[in-house]
Amino acid sequence: MRAGIIFIGTNKYINFFEGYRTAIEKFFLPNHEKTFFAFTDQPDHEIFDHKNVVVTKIDHEPWPYVTLYRFKYMMMVKSQLLECDKVFFIDADLHANQEITDFHLFNHEKSLLGVQHPGWFGKPWIGAFETNARCRANIFDGNYDLLHYRQGCFWGGDSKSVVKMVETLEERVDLDLKDDVVACWHDESHLNKYLLENNEDVFTLHPGFAQPESPDYNHIRDIFPTMMLHLDKNYSDFPRFEGVK
Repeated sequence: MRAGIIFIGTNKYINFFEGYRTAIEKFFLPNHEKTFFAFTDQPDHEIFDHKNVVVTKIDHEPWPYVTLYRFKYMMMVKSQLLECDKVFFIDADLHANQEITDFHLFNHEKSLLGVQHPGWFGKPWIGAFETNARCRANIFDGNYDLLHYRQGCFWGGDSKSVVKMVETLEERVDLDLKDDVVACWHDESHLNKYLLENNEDVFTLHPGFAQPESPDYNHIRDIFPTMMLHLDKNYSDFPRFEGVK
């Protein structure tokens, strides 16, 4: 099986790549072939000089477009993603922490995969899902199962299903922007809407696959094994994923 791993890192986020790649090579589907699709404003940097890394140049965009445009970036390599069996987006600062195998990711018949957001585990959902009726990510246009709010840091699945989702979300984001609308949690809001619409096809991993390094989340660490670790950062250097003010 060939797995495509999507990395987006511009400006200082490029510095996460070596640790990211090393951890994924060691722990994430170690028995399968992996190709890294790296999107960066520094395509000639030696950090990407590996035979299984495909680099695509993008501009460094101001916040929040650097995260909101991720679906657009992925469509730049659509044909290459479809050559993979599985495709996963993993945040630059989310590092595999222990061995993650077929058993963890594919022990089901679902075509898409997401991870329960640790910040909303066991909490009311209303503060997370998009509620602006003008936004195409809003959840008030149907009756959805709101048991899970998935974090935008890690998702994937069968390549055809992932590409279909990314195509849809790129279009929705573009239409929102034409209407001068930005979802409250940007790409994560659009991701959640699509996964709700296709809930029967989604397998949701426990929040230990998005475990924050911060001790503020020890309650998650006490319940679930830390499979992937979200690294602490200085947010003056690395803008945090803040909603629309």
